[in-house]
Amino acid sequence: MSKEEKEQKRKPKYGMFSCVRYIYRILWENQRFLVFVGLAVVPLSLLAAALGLYVSPAIINAIGSYSDFGYIALVVAGMVLARAIVDSANKMLQGIVSYAEIDVMNILNYKWTSVYRTADWYLNYDVHYNEVSERANTAIRDHSHATHFPMIFAETVGEVLKFFLFGATVSMLHPAILVILLIGAVVNRRMSNWQWRKHYQERDERNAAERRRNYIVFHIAKNLGYQKEIRLFNMAEPLHRRFSAQIDASLNLQKKHERRGVLVSLVDFLIVLLRDGTAYTFLIYKALLGEVDAAGFVLYFSAISSLAGLLGGIAWKFQQVKEGSAQISDLRELLEYEGRLNHGEGIPVPRKPFSIEFKNVTFKYPKGEKNVLENVSFKVEAGEKIALVGLNGAGKTTLVMIMCGLILPDEGEVLLDGHTLFEYNRDEMYSLFGIIPQKYNLLPVSLEKNIACTVNEDEIDRGRLERAVELSGFKEKADSLPMGLKTPLDRVINDDAVELSGGEKQKLLLARLIYKSPLCMILDEPTAALDPIAEDKMYRRYNEISKNSTSVFISHRLASTRFCDRIFLLDGADFAEVGTHDELMAKGGKYRELFDVQSRYYQEEGAQNG
Repeated sequence: MSKEEKEQKRKPKYGMFSCVRYIYRILWENQRFLVFVGLAVVPLSLLAAALGLYVSPAIINAIGSYSDFGYIALVVAGMVLARAIVDSANKMLQGIVSYAEIDVMNILNYKWTSVYRTADWYLNYDVHYNEVSERANTAIRDHSHATHFPMIFAETVGEVLKFFLFGATVSMLHPAILVILLIGAVVNRRMSNWQWRKHYQERDERNAAERRRNYIVFHIAKNLGYQKEIRLFNMAEPLHRRFSAQIDASLNLQKKHERRGVLVSLVDFLIVLLRDGTAYTFLIYKALLGEVDAAGFVLYFSAISSLAGLLGGIAWKFQQVKEGSAQISDLRELLEYEGRLNHGEGIPVPRKPFSIEFKNVTFKYPKGEKNVLENVSFKVEAGEKIALVGLNGAGKTTLVMIMCGLILPDEGEVLLDGHTLFEYNRDEMYSLFGIIPQKYNLLPVSLEKNIACTVNEDEIDRGRLERAVELSGFKEKADSLPMGLKTPLDRVINDDAVELSGGEKQKLLLARLIYKSPLCMILDEPTAALDPIAEDKMYRRYNEISKNSTSVFISHRLASTRFCDRIFLLDGADFAEVGTHDELMAKGGKYRELFDVQSRYYQEEGAQNG
């Protein structure tokens, strides 16, 4: 079955009434008052409709039946007062409903963000998970149907009860009138259903178009990190063309939706014209025959008008309820999405440096053309210091992400201290690792809080902090700042913030790693932005930095890995060579070839500088 055919068959996982129970259960657990607000909407709306229907006929009937003006005035005043009280209560309730819907949005948003924060990281590469996540994101936006869903459902119940009120009144004129109005409503409902079904089936396509457009607008065009390249390489025009193409794609989808809307509106207009015209013609005919008096004429006219509008209103509200329930269903699907890692109780994690073993591990990114790793098997002994080397794109970073459970292999397994990743509690397992990644984020807080990874200053261990700053080489920079390690980062938020260079950021990340002192250290190109002097100091201190850990050092500079116990050369989705520096040089294979090329480059560069 093609992707398009699957998309056409996609339906909400949960039905409407299941979602009604779900959302009201959430309200009962979090904001019980909102449940009573929803219940109050029904009787008040019904009472307001009854007064609107019977006030005018009652006044006309009083004028025609009684000569006592005082009695007539009393009837009029009573009816008007009752209507005013109910209308005021309705307006007050609607104001409460508006605030209630904000509460609903906040509750749903909290649930969505909680799942997003705690989801297994590998799910970011799961195509189905990303589609579910995008649909759920639609449900928690400010003007989504899901945020209005509880109150709209209550209003829909009220509309259905009004139908029985107005329907009973109209059937007193003639049951056929009610049948005609119902047939017209059914046809309109079928058309609305068709429109909604098409709209729902195209949701993933719209989300994808919006994601691409927002990426260009917010991630590239408004991100200062891209501005130099955009200007220096004259990328503004190509980006504008790309953005225009994405806008056109979004507009084409919107126009398709609007064309269906115009068609549905045209059919609705023709049906209303035929349906209501027939009902009013019959009422006028009865009035001309003298079978309906003035009070009855006003009553029936009001009932037909109200019922005709009500049937359209019920269809519209039911459409909103259906859309809201679909969005709640999408959100529930995300909330119930289970990752493969263990979030429950696991076996005790190691308390000392541990071994890491890959057994026949194969991995390919979802949209990749070939395996990044294929049938990879190796073992790092407890406390061993290894180096992963290879050309850019060889899969070194992917391998260590699998090693610490951020990505899961397609085939094979990873063992930590002889046990699979799934046997440990996920968060306890993550605590075993510390990493200096190539792509990183620093928090808009002080330097010391960035190193200790905390927002609470009282939680910082000063002794560990001083050692981490000293060993990482960051002390000189910290001492040069007036506020020292209390200096904040990010000038967008903090006026007194400092902007660090690339090398200073890598020293800060190294300090963060040393402060955590994990049982397994992973350093992914940790010296890429360091000057030669700082790089040499880092190498000399590496044994002290990693003395109580199993460590993995990733680099494409082969000369920087001599201090490691073993070197793994990754090439062609597997290890081409494994051994110490001297062993690999003596072997005269791929490692020797790459090492000689790099050495020759540095020798030539040194000769030129000399």
